Parts: sequence; structure tokens; C-alpha cells
Amino acid sequence: MQTLNEELLKMILLEIKNNSKVTQVELAKKYFYSERTIRRYFKVLKNSGKIKLINIAKKRAWKIL
Repeated sequence: MQTLNEELLKMILLEIKNNSKVTQVELAKKYFYSERTIRRYFKVLKNSGKIKLINIAKKRAWKIL
């Protein structure tokens, strides 16, 4: 089993803090990770209760809890 890259988790949280509407695809391109890797890290953050996906006027955004 792979260990989590704590630095990547911090970068994702910072990006969400700066732009709640950031997409996983945008982050994958920005940080040169695969989309699958970014999705996996988002899942880790969601399952640990650190972020939540919310809908605002039919638009999706992330909220840091």
C-alpha cells in the first residue's frame, strides 16, 4: 500500500481555500499528477471529514470543514 504524500494533501487544501471551485483536473495539470491520483487524495480528504462537496446555485464547490 502506498503512503500518502502529506505535502500534496496540504497543497490541495490550500488550493481549495484559495478557490473553492477548483477542479480535480485543474489540480492534476497544475501539479503534474495524474487525475486518478488527485481524485484519490480528494477521496481521502472527504472521508476524513476535512472537505465537503457542496452545491451553490447549481454550481459545485468544495468547502473546508
